[in-house]
Amino acid sequence: MSSYPTQEDELRAKEAEAEDSKRAEEARFLAVFQSAPHTGKLSELANSIVNNFNSIMAGSRQEPYQRQEDLMAGMKKLFEEQINVIKARRTYTIKINPSTALKDEKI
Repeated sequence: MSSYPTQEDELRAKEAEAEDSKRAEEARFLAVFQSAPHTGKLSELANSIVNNFNSIMAGSRQEPYQRQEDLMAGMKKLFEEQINVIKARRTYTIKINPSTALKDEKI
């Protein structure tokens, strides 16, 4: 008898794939701060960001599904706004010193 994947199986697979991707991005993110000059405080802060995010995600899993959805929607909105701040800061930095831009991001 052949077993077909259920919608729940597909969602779990997507979540596992996202978790693997998250771990890879965390490692890249932390590597940037560990290889930069004056790594001490920035590296500590970067580790703190990652640890706090992981704590929030783990804590949110203890909530009922409706609350989890609300928390995730709020986190997504917060991150979208933070991305806007990061983009603006990067644009400002590149305009002040164009040599800091990545090859494909010259303004």
